[in-house]
Amino acid sequence: MKDNAKTLTIITYAVLLGAVSVLLNDMREFDFNQFESFQNWAKNADKNEPWFTTKNAIQWSYYVISAGLFFWRGYLIYGFSYFLSILKEVEKGNYFSDKNIKYFRKIGNIFIWYTINVLILRFLLALIGESTFNFFDELKAEFTFLIPAGLAFYILAEIFERGKIVEEENDLTI
Repeated sequence: MKDNAKTLTIITYAVLLGAVSVLLNDMREFDFNQFESFQNWAKNADKNEPWFTTKNAIQWSYYVISAGLFFWRGYLIYGFSYFLSILKEVEKGNYFSDKNIKYFRKIGNIFIWYTINVLILRFLLALIGESTFNFFDELKAEFTFLIPAGLAFYILAEIFERGKIVEEENDLTI
């Protein structure tokens, strides 16, 4: 099992590094492409118009929502990093440890919160006119597996919790 755990650890590190590099590249591209238009808008914005009823609110909303989307993508990557902690526990032979149960719950929680919040932010982004949004198309994309996967991790946490109880009972009977 240790050889498999090491292989899975290497694969997990590769996936995490790839995901972080994609996120950083997207942030860099957003910054370079959008910051120039934002500066032009800031120079030409009418300072006498009410803030909440003008392009000012729309422009700022777009940047705030985009920053929120980057945050949630980073949070999802953080959730994937818990797989490394689970693999460490498995390598030590602690399959049904409290840590693994806690990590499975955290991963499930992160997957579900990521999906809900990104759907909300993309909906808001569509409201301000910066993107198209179709709820069913969004669900068909990356979200179709994240909510069921999050629920599956909650179920795994319950299974591991029951496994821990059974393991403790077996240790007492031997």
